[in-house]
Parts: sequence; C-alpha cells; structure tokens
Amino acid sequence: MKYEVFARLNPGDETIHVGRVEADSDTLAKSYARTTFDEESWDYMAVVRREHVVEVTGEHAAPSPEVDA
Repeated sequence: MKYEVFARLNPGDETIHVGRVEADSDTLAKSYARTTFDEESWDYMAVVRREHVVEVTGEHAAPSPEVDA
C-alpha cells in the first residue's frame, strides 16, 4: 500500500507533506516513515493511506455536490 507522510517540527507549526512510503501494513508504514524521514526531530508525524486522500482539485477530485440556488 502507498502512504502519504505528513509532519511538523514544532507544536503550532503547520503540518506539511514530507513524502511517501510503501508498506504492507499501517504499522510498517509508521516505522518506515519514522526511519525514512528521521533527518528532523519532528514534533508530529502521520501517515495516510493514499487511497484515503480525497483530492479537492485536479484530475481525480471529488465532485462537488449540487447546490439548489
């Protein structure tokens, strides 16, 4: 599975996309992210399965709901 990795350096900072990892499970993805992106002392790091990312713009963006005027 493919995972997107997000992190922040300090509490209150914005969380940024720092890269991607591939793993067979969520547990492995966390471990891979921690070791792959260990060049910083991150305050927070998260992995999100690529299939769970909902695009707002772009080719694969989720359609907007129809709104009655």
